Amino acid sequence: MKKLIWILVAVALLLLFPGLGSAIAATVTPVITWIASQPLLVGFGLGAAAMPHLRKAVQPAKHA
Repeated sequence: MKKLIWILVAVALLLLFPGLGSAIAATVTPVITWIASQPLLVGFGLGAAAMPHLRKAVQPAKHA
């Protein structure tokens, strides 16, 4: 229910301020393009995203 309220608030803001969407897009697009062109950042992000999955798959050996 909380997510629905956030979606409705976002839609209301976009309807009240039509230039807001294009202003956000004009700001976010160059940032995403720059991040995508940085292989070190992309590799770090993929590695950070994979860590929880790797921890589940590799269990430490139990010593008797």
